[in-house]
Amino acid sequence: MGNRRRFTWLGMKISNRQARRSQPGFTLIELLVVIAIIALLMAILMPALQLVKKQAKTVFCQANLKQWGLVWAMYMDENNGKFPDYLSANWMQSLVDYYRKSDKLLYCPMTTKTLSEGAPTRYAIIETNDGQRRGSYSLNEWIYDSDDTGSDRDLQDYWRSINHKGLNNVPVMGDGAWRSDSQPYEYDNPPSNEGEGRGGVADDEIRIFCINRHYGFVNILFMDWSTRKVGLKELWTLKWYVRCNTAGPWTRAGHVQPDDWPEWMRSFKDY
Repeated sequence: MGNRRRFTWLGMKISNRQARRSQPGFTLIELLVVIAIIALLMAILMPALQLVKKQAKTVFCQANLKQWGLVWAMYMDENNGKFPDYLSANWMQSLVDYYRKSDKLLYCPMTTKTLSEGAPTRYAIIETNDGQRRGSYSLNEWIYDSDDTGSDRDLQDYWRSINHKGLNNVPVMGDGAWRSDSQPYEYDNPPSNEGEGRGGVADDEIRIFCINRHYGFVNILFMDWSTRKVGLKELWTLKWYVRCNTAGPWTRAGHVQPDDWPEWMRSFKDY
């Protein structure tokens, strides 16, 4: 009787061991296949994730400019509805009391370095000759309440205040590559390459805004305090100054031809 129980117990033990050996598991080949599939999925998804991340930065940039709209509105309310004088101070100094606790508003999230630190022009933080950082937005200097006639400016072309029509097409500020402000004209030539938006710009200053910061677009704050993406070629259709011709030579209404644009801009949308 005892031997029979002993043999039964041994038989059960052997059966359990064989059952454990027969349980399915991953082989080395199967594990390598799983790893390869995961790597393939990551390779497919990473570009999409990077694109989503950059699109989020574009939205944050627009949010910055909407905040600038509030800053400008507060300034105008306390200064008789007029923009600052070009000769009195630059716009950052004029508005510093309204944004001093939010210096991050000076920077588009796409910009993290200066040119001297190795950033490409479209993603570069603006810096002065002595290396001081000046944010990454530029101002349309035609908005000033100014009597400065330098660089052939005509006094009747300054906006001076918001007491005008069509403010949703009048740029106040936006993504820029050089200086704190610029003097665009509708007949300005476009940049011959992506790096020409900064450095030595004495004319054709619309190039300061014509940078490929947001995939063929830049973000612009308009004088009605709205913000939107603007196509690079669309810059030539904006009302930069009072007598600006929005159907100038670089627009479809002005009969510009696709081959007239520099090669790096030809794939962008026409306006």
